Amino acid sequence: MSLDWLSLRMTRPFGFLVVSLSLTAGLTHFALPAFAFQNTANEAMPDAGPTAAQPAAPDGNLPVPKTFLQWLIDASGPFGACVFLESFIMVSLIIMCLLQLRRSVFMPPEFLSEFEGKLTLHDYQGAYNRAKEDESLLARLIVVGMTKLQKGQDEAIIAMGELGEDENMSLEHRLSWLALIATTAPMFGLLGTVQGMVQAFDEIATSSATPKPSELAEGIQLALVTTLEGLIVAIPAMIAYSLLRNHLIRLMFDVGHLAEDLLKRIQARPVVAAPLPSAPGVQP
Repeated sequence: MSLDWLSLRMTRPFGFLVVSLSLTAGLTHFALPAFAFQNTANEAMPDAGPTAAQPAAPDGNLPVPKTFLQWLIDASGPFGACVFLESFIMVSLIIMCLLQLRRSVFMPPEFLSEFEGKLTLHDYQGAYNRAKEDESLLARLIVVGMTKLQKGQDEAIIAMGELGEDENMSLEHRLSWLALIATTAPMFGLLGTVQGMVQAFDEIATSSATPKPSELAEGIQLALVTTLEGLIVAIPAMIAYSLLRNHLIRLMFDVGHLAEDLLKRIQARPVVAAPLPSAPGVQP
């Protein structure tokens, strides 16, 4: 399976869903049996025997310590779960965009070499047929341009521009999900912060005596952990969105410029050369 084929599959929602579920299942599978926290390992008394490293459960078995993932879910609550879900979506989006926004996907070297070879031989019908067989953006721009070229170069360039704008809008919409995650992840973290502080102050208000720090720790922990989670997800999402968007702008400019150059070569064909290929719905 080539990366080019995979990147084309990833442009569809099904590919995005497969990657999201795969990453979620894989990371959860390796995180659940992960390391336990130090506080569960240090429950033994200094003078206790080797069998007292962990208190035995009622059934005689040692209790299973919390994993990092379990502790994170317990500490951050529902708002942390939302941020956690957004993190998987963010990773899937970044992988999908990295596979798709590549120069070899927009302008395949093999197609460009074959197409230019047919132009050199003045085989315009063969060049047109070769472009129709390719699924890259450059090939689709060339097909639209060659179809409209008999109406004039200006009509062909306008048609290619419209196709390029549609493709750019589709890719921009996909990237906008990263911007949405970068905006909403800190908001979920802020919600968790507010909930944690309300919980801590409610403990102070309802306590008949001065509450112990351990009684306030749960609310403060919720506030800090959710804030941390939101920032950890939002910062990479914001960076990835900016870098990928700039890369997309550059790719769209390069592919549009190359398509116009190839169209001008076809327009400037020798008089003795074969006529332009006819396309469905276009009179030669």
